[in-house]
Amino acid sequence: MRHVNRLLAALLSLALAAAGALLIVEVIADRVNHRAAIVHWSRAYHWAKHTTWNAGSIRVACVLLIVAGLALLIAELKPARVARLAAEPARADTAGIDTAYTRRGLAAAVRSAVTAVDGVRAASVKVRRRRVAITATATATDRADARSLRDPVSAAARQRLATLQLRRTPAVSVRVTPRSR
Repeated sequence: MRHVNRLLAALLSLALAAAGALLIVEVIADRVNHRAAIVHWSRAYHWAKHTTWNAGSIRVACVLLIVAGLALLIAELKPARVARLAAEPARADTAGIDTAYTRRGLAAAVRSAVTAVDGVRAASVKVRRRRVAITATATATDRADARSLRDPVSAAARQRLATLQLRRTPAVSVRVTPRSR
């Protein structure tokens, strides 16, 4: 949601800056030439003067704005994606210290453990809140040899997660593919 917030803030600031610049240009043009420069405000003024609050177009616009506002509010109330995975303090005297691993750091640690397994050429690790998904590429081109690496890769990943002492150990899913020819 952080990227969406930044995009919306940038768009809103650009719209406000453009509206402010347009207002300045229109005020100067009205004072100098006594007419509109870019936007013909007289039509909008005439429409606003003769349109009541009960008009259908006003009601539709209000409903659309309310729906958009509620959608933004609900999107903001959604819990943020967990960026860090909490770890247990290593010693009793560090009980007051908050320790955690970033997703990227945890993925790098698991990837290094998995690639250390004999027969694994490369690995891709995706860390989610409750699951670590590992896709390893075997050095062998045979599917049976690649499948035989599944248990050692899973054991290496679980052992690395155990050494990191996470508060909630995520589930590990492993997929081993043979090397392409």
